[in-house]
Amino acid sequence: MSTLPSKNFAVTLFIACVIFLSLLNRLYDKDMTLEKSFQLNINKHVSDKDVAELKTSMVKTPIDEKCMKRPPKAIIFGVPRCGTTTLASFLNEHPQIAINHWDSYYFDVYSNRSVEWYINQMTCSYSHQVTMERTASYFHGLEAPKRMYNWNPNVKLIVTFKEPVERVISAFVGLQEEGFVRKSKLLEDYCMTNNRTEVNTKAWAVELSNYQLYMKTWLKYFKLEQILIINGTNFISDPSQEMGKVEKFLGVENYFTPDRFAFNETKRKYCVIREETPICMDERRGRQHPNLDPNVRLLLQKYYKPLNEQLFEMIKRRFEWGY
Repeated sequence: MSTLPSKNFAVTLFIACVIFLSLLNRLYDKDMTLEKSFQLNINKHVSDKDVAELKTSMVKTPIDEKCMKRPPKAIIFGVPRCGTTTLASFLNEHPQIAINHWDSYYFDVYSNRSVEWYINQMTCSYSHQVTMERTASYFHGLEAPKRMYNWNPNVKLIVTFKEPVERVISAFVGLQEEGFVRKSKLLEDYCMTNNRTEVNTKAWAVELSNYQLYMKTWLKYFKLEQILIINGTNFISDPSQEMGKVEKFLGVENYFTPDRFAFNETKRKYCVIREETPICMDERRGRQHPNLDPNVRLLLQKYYKPLNEQLFEMIKRRFEWGY
């Protein structure tokens, strides 16, 4: 951790650039779009009527209650490129959850703004709902854990971890799409040095996939019991299981049963069924990833293995990431 403070300016500059790009998200009513051009296997899934009736049964708003802005009771604080956008969009379908559709950056970039400003960034909600926000960059923020603790030491936190090498690939593609890495750059040359014989530990995607480096700071301020850790790899293959853990953690009724999901044959991803069209990842997610050279993959796995072990010891839990 001693080397992190020197990167404070670089981290802030990077986040500021991402903010500019993320402002485009506000053009959307949700952080996801409704896809209509692909085939979905919707056999043996719930009907539109069933979905509508379930949502209605979960709404417990007093007749005279007004929708209002409230401080979040739970925050998705990371990790970028581990499914946080999909997680938030799925949660937005739950009748007892109100989650904002954009990152607020209150505990890292906009920490000088008032609490009133922060609350105003939240989605309008009712008393029966759990108000939430998602800002994935908090995880890597140098001061974010302390600032959040000072604001509310009892807030519930949710973080997703995906197998680090897969996250490096996803982050690399994202950096290229956002203009931070030139399109001609090869993945292997980005994450390796010395003729691809050593891991480039200074590369953004590589460093930010070293979860234990940042998780230790969060655990200095928050109890492990306050943090729900989602298996980002399992979330892709079995979203219902991970969503069920989130529902239990937040204390809301079970909405995300297995029959609420359909498989997107085009992107090979799951979608949540709703009254109209299933809601899935938008075009900015689920991008085609480059094939990583097997030798480079092995070197990256070797690099991350001891770091993963440190993470597992911290969180008192193991993920079977295959190495």
